[in-house]
Amino acid sequence: MELLNMSHPDKAIAARWIDDYLDLYNLAVSIGDAAWEQDILQTLQDSDSHIQAEINHNVQAELWLRFDRINRKMLDLYEQLRSSAHTDNEKRQLQEQVWEFKIQRIDISTKLKAHHTAQQR
Repeated sequence: MELLNMSHPDKAIAARWIDDYLDLYNLAVSIGDAAWEQDILQTLQDSDSHIQAEINHNVQAELWLRFDRINRKMLDLYEQLRSSAHTDNEKRQLQEQVWEFKIQRIDISTKLKAHHTAQQR
């Protein structure tokens, strides 16, 4: 995995992953566990796939967080729509906001599906 072609957040994930495994390697060396050392070295040699998996996990987690935030906003808007204290114009504006959130939710769902499909390959 070439670090130069990564986005800043992906570089941070890669650096953190490598730092963590180097720390584990140093611990294995300090306690004299040769088998663990070799296991960690093998994992570090296969770092590209491990880092990509970590990046994919973070992308998916962020998409789900966005999806959940949108759902909470939509629930709030639906509660506001149920209240009879709004004029027709205000209700129309609330409905438009709900529609905007529905579109965002569809976009996120599409990204989640594409992300899931890409991981299955």
